[in-house]
Amino acid sequence: MMTCGTHASPAGCTSAAADSAPPCNLLLVSDDQRWAKAVQVAAAELGCGISRCDARGAVSRLSGTTPRFSHLLLHPDSAGGPLDELMQLTAGAHETRTAILFLGPAGQTSPRIGAIATADRRAIRRALSPPLPRRAAHECSMHPAELREALAGAMIEPRYQPIVRLADRRPVALEVLARLKHPTRGTLPPEAFIAPMEDAGLAAQLTDLVTAHAMDDIAGPVLGPHAFNVTLNFPLDVLLIPDALERLDAQRQARGLAPGRVGIELTESQAVHDLARLGAVLERLRAGGYPVVIDDISPAMPRAAELLHLPFSGLKLDKDVVQTFHTDPAMQAYARWLIETAKTRNLTVVAEGVEDTATWQRMQALGVDLAQGFLVARPLPLAAVPIWLESWRSPLAEVD
Repeated sequence: MMTCGTHASPAGCTSAAADSAPPCNLLLVSDDQRWAKAVQVAAAELGCGISRCDARGAVSRLSGTTPRFSHLLLHPDSAGGPLDELMQLTAGAHETRTAILFLGPAGQTSPRIGAIATADRRAIRRALSPPLPRRAAHECSMHPAELREALAGAMIEPRYQPIVRLADRRPVALEVLARLKHPTRGTLPPEAFIAPMEDAGLAAQLTDLVTAHAMDDIAGPVLGPHAFNVTLNFPLDVLLIPDALERLDAQRQARGLAPGRVGIELTESQAVHDLARLGAVLERLRAGGYPVVIDDISPAMPRAAELLHLPFSGLKLDKDVVQTFHTDPAMQAYARWLIETAKTRNLTVVAEGVEDTATWQRMQALGVDLAQGFLVARPLPLAAVPIWLESWRSPLAEVD
């Protein structure tokens, strides 16, 4: 059985990739042998790698970082239950960057979803050669009224990115990330709408909405049996709202959740000017049982040394620190100082942006506690989390 990154190939998955990097790498979901044969012939003619999975296995493959698939070739009749999860995993410009091609006379197409009508190798070659262009990052020009409409409607959706312990790979939490599912622009990544919402004074409403979604989910039937903790992103101005703790308590208590299962991440969008005021808020949150983490800490963060003396529970190394550590002596010195300081204050250290086994091993050697990044999993739609968890726990899904 083939292994991909940290994930073993799920049952029902086969691979026939070339030894060198192919010009395209296909993931086929179809139990129709006519389509399978036609795709295999076209892939061989183009020199493409190809993996064939059932839909559940495809969700597992797309949840991780390797191999990167240029195209998902999807026979809707073969997808079964996880069809929506497959669509969500490939929807955003910053998700898998995998183009979707429906096989057969599919009715659901859009500018980002193509179709191949017949199981003919020439039609498949035309669809794959040249490869479909990568989707550009979305630019958000939504007016405040549109942003309020998005908050009032069903456009805001959570994604869940797992955080695991480096020592034993045990999943410990899910970071809750927001996506905006726009009716015409597709799924927008956070950078396309969060800053405009903050500028429009809507950050508190967005935070409340994402918090409600997350708490419903961790207390619900999909995540509830796994007893996951979640971490929520709070901008500074939202964290400093006088009744922020009361609102958080009310949402948590309504679902019967213990406070220790809900962590807070102080996001980097605003500089901290009033350390005393922030310290008082952190004391209240910690007294209420909520762990609080400094998000995305890096040399660019002002007053980082002072922030470390506030009553945080932990810190997150920015992905730039993690990913440039092995090539930048200045970043190495900074990371070692930061981790040593954190350990003296009993702070948990999380490494963001862990995308390969070498980075995993470097962070582990440095004494970092937890890892988050595409090597572990991408941000996942709700129903994909148990599928990822099953794959991650596989005895073959080890970090070498």
